[in-house]
Amino acid sequence: MASEINYDGVTVTELYEAFTKHGIPQSDASVLVSSWIYENVGTAKRVFNYAEPFSAVEPGCAPPPFARTFAHSDWVDGEDVVQAGQTPGEQGFNERFHRIEHDLDHLGTDLAKAFSCMAAMRVSLRHLLDEIRAEINRLHSTVHETKVSPGPYQLEQIPNYIGTLDFGRYMGTTMFMDKKVSIWQTKAGTIVLPAVETLGVDVVAGPKVRGAAYLERYAAENGDVRQRFPQEVRLTEFIRTFGEDELADGRTVRDVLKVLPAETSYQSVDAMFAEVSEREAVIVRTTVGAQSAVAAALGIESELENVADADIAMLAGVPTKARAALTRAGISTLGKLADTPPERVLGIMKDAGVRAEVGDAAEWTGYARTLSKLR
Repeated sequence: MASEINYDGVTVTELYEAFTKHGIPQSDASVLVSSWIYENVGTAKRVFNYAEPFSAVEPGCAPPPFARTFAHSDWVDGEDVVQAGQTPGEQGFNERFHRIEHDLDHLGTDLAKAFSCMAAMRVSLRHLLDEIRAEINRLHSTVHETKVSPGPYQLEQIPNYIGTLDFGRYMGTTMFMDKKVSIWQTKAGTIVLPAVETLGVDVVAGPKVRGAAYLERYAAENGDVRQRFPQEVRLTEFIRTFGEDELADGRTVRDVLKVLPAETSYQSVDAMFAEVSEREAVIVRTTVGAQSAVAAALGIESELENVADADIAMLAGVPTKARAALTRAGISTLGKLADTPPERVLGIMKDAGVRAEVGDAAEWTGYARTLSKLR
C-alpha cells in the first residue's frame, strides 16, 4: 500500500482536515492542498478531478407526481342551481374553490423546490468553476516558469513592424530558404517580406502592364486586324472575330480585352489599344506598394516625378543591344520611346545591325506607352 505524502511532519489528510475545520469549503480546501503539494513536494503528472460533488441526477429535486383535483363541470342557464354548500348532486362554490387552493398550493411547493434546487446547483457550479480556474492558473504558472533551453538560433529582440511599413524603397527580389522574398528599404531599416504577387514585385516586367504591348505586336504581325477594322471598332465584334487568337505570352486576345467595359466602341484599333494601356496603368497605380516597385525596377530617383523621364537602360523588356541603339539615336527615355512610331524604331534597329521584327518594335513602343503612365 502506498504511503501518504508527508512533508515536514504534515500529511495531506491532516492539512485537508485543518482547512475544512476552519470553515473552508471542500473545493477550496482541495485546491489549497494541491497547491501545497505542488510547492513543497514536487511536480508530477497531474490528473484533474473535481472535488465538489455534482451528480447527474439529484433525487431530492425530483417533484412528486401532480394530479389536478379541480375539474369544472359546465353549468346550464335556467337549470343548474348555484349554491355554496355541497350536496349529492352539486359540489358547491366552497368545495370548488378549496380544490383550486389545493392545486395552487401543490404547484407552489413544487415551484419552490425547483428554485431551491437551482440555487444549490448554482453554488455547486461556482465551486466547480473555481476549481477549473485554479487548475488553469496552475497550468499557466507551470508554463511560465518552465525553462526552455535555447536552440541554435536565438531571437534577442522581436521586431515590431507595426507602423514601419511605409513601403520606403523596393530593392528587388531574391531567394531565401527556397522561398521568393522581396527586399524593402524603410525608415526602420531593411525588411524582408514574402514576395506577394498582388504587390507587383515584378510589375515592370510582368503581364500586368504588357497586355497592350502584346496587342500591338499581334496587330503588327497580323495585317488582317486593321484591314477588318479600318475605322470604328465595336469591342464585342472585335472579340468575336479575333478573341480566341493567342498572344505572345500565351493569353488570348479575349483575356487581355477583359479589362475594357463590355459593349463599348472606339474610333480605331489604336484607340482601343490605348484604352487597354491606360486601364492597365491605373490598376498598377492603385496597387499598394507598386509605385515604389516601379521606381526601384526602373532606377527612378525620388525627385523624378514622371516615369516617362526614366532612362530606357533599365527597361528589361527591351534587349540590351536594342536599348543601346535607341540611346545612340537619341531615344533615351521611356517617354521618347513611347512617342516613336514602330516603323522608325525598326529603321534604327536595321541601321544598327540589331535583329528585330515589326512585331518587336510595336511591342516595345506599346510597352513604353503603358509604363509612361504609371507615375
